[in-house]
Amino acid sequence: MAKKCDNKSVAILVRNGDKILLIERKAYNPGFALPAGHQDGDDEITTAKKELGEEVGLAATKLIEKVKLRLNNPCKREGGTHHDWTVFEAESWSGVIKPSDEEVKTYVWTDRQQVSGLAEKLEDFVESLGLVLSDENMPKIVEATNSDDAWKRNPGLEPAMHPLFKTLKII
Repeated sequence: MAKKCDNKSVAILVRNGDKILLIERKAYNPGFALPAGHQDGDDEITTAKKELGEEVGLAATKLIEKVKLRLNNPCKREGGTHHDWTVFEAESWSGVIKPSDEEVKTYVWTDRQQVSGLAEKLEDFVESLGLVLSDENMPKIVEATNSDDAWKRNPGLEPAMHPLFKTLKII
């Protein structure tokens, strides 16, 4: 039986100068994303610190809330039809990146132009499906990115990240 979804997710924006840390997920949802995860009963700050440590081995000492947004992005958990996202910026962090062997395929420090390129790759993929990149179409888009072998081999931005990055004015 799948784990129950609490429909609450947290993402952490980590900057190093003008670069943004993105991870490429190993499994569901394939694509480049901020370190992120479900709250699973924890508060938002605890979750953000835990996920940052688990996914990339960094410790956040100062987190600033940047965005709250409900998205129609499904997950593989039972009841995971949407998520209430909170994005924090790690204004102060420490450590050396040690990607999780279980969750992270690779990581990259990207600039805005590279993030825009990953976003365009997602937009082109969505267009090839005959869809418009919208919250309404998010379930179909997520399903497609999880089933398309070419996407999994060479992905763009993870679908849920697109509206979050737009709201953050990164793309």
